[in-house]
Amino acid sequence: MLRGIKRLNRYENRIIKIVKLGGKLVRLKQYGFSTKTEEGFRFPIYVLEIGKPKAIKKNVSGLIAGVHGLETIGIRVLLDFLDDLFARKTSVLYQEIKNGELGIVCIPILNPGGVALKRRSNPKGVDLMRNSGVEAVKAPFFFGGHKYSNFFPYYRGKVLQTESRVLDRYFHEYFLNAENQMIPVVDIHSGFGTVDHVWWPYASTHDPCADESLFQKIGHHFTNSLNHFLYRFGPQSESYTTHGDLWDRLYDKFQSISKASQIPKTSRFLPLTLEIGTWSDISLDPWKIFRKRGIFNPARESKQKSIISHRRFLSDVIRLAKMDPSDMTEK
Repeated sequence: MLRGIKRLNRYENRIIKIVKLGGKLVRLKQYGFSTKTEEGFRFPIYVLEIGKPKAIKKNVSGLIAGVHGLETIGIRVLLDFLDDLFARKTSVLYQEIKNGELGIVCIPILNPGGVALKRRSNPKGVDLMRNSGVEAVKAPFFFGGHKYSNFFPYYRGKVLQTESRVLDRYFHEYFLNAENQMIPVVDIHSGFGTVDHVWWPYASTHDPCADESLFQKIGHHFTNSLNHFLYRFGPQSESYTTHGDLWDRLYDKFQSISKASQIPKTSRFLPLTLEIGTWSDISLDPWKIFRKRGIFNPARESKQKSIISHRRFLSDVIRLAKMDPSDMTEK
């Protein structure tokens, strides 16, 4: 566990550096703790608020990483994006944040216990992306989530985990009452496939979600207008289905609360999962398939290139927060 804790400490030191770089535009909050390890350790979970408080209420977006403790490339992509944001203060995005036009709330590491223990699950052996309680119409055996034992991967758990409740709180505080018409959130994962996917709900069913047409429009806009043609856009169920997806749960909660509200909400909660494909470079590093973190992260030779390649995509997603759906044109 010592090596995992050292890695976690390096990430936390980078978070502190980002807070210093951002100055008055960045606020660091300790938002909760991980579940306890067998030794009794609990690790803090942090939130970064970036931008002026009024902007976070009016035009907010979200970034999350580290849901799975082995997928550390996602943490590095998020931290690299923030490093670059505050290093290049002439960028359009930085100026929009500085001028109070946009706000970002980040959870850089949702599952610090998993990072410290060098495991996909949280310290109780629960896979957080199988933990929401949502039942899939039909999910692949075992891989899609199971309730047999936390000895095996993809264990769903019997109750909502501490880390999942932190994400719940994050959703309620920052997104449920947000004023912007589109509320984009990107959850960064890795380890599936040879291309980079951008998924939207649902993971539990092949039925389209309520905002399917808007998600399709965003996909076309990003591909054809913004030239993000290396990403494959679509609902997660096109790739595979799972039980217990946290974003399915929060997306449906937003829909039900909006419908029940006496004041109709025009906001659209738009959770996206960036799934970084890390299997394409196995030829560069064949031995990665035998390492614990290997298939979940790029080969050493291509790691830095992969990390910096997502900066523009994340910037463009965040800028959706100040747009009206009709602002997106399809070419």
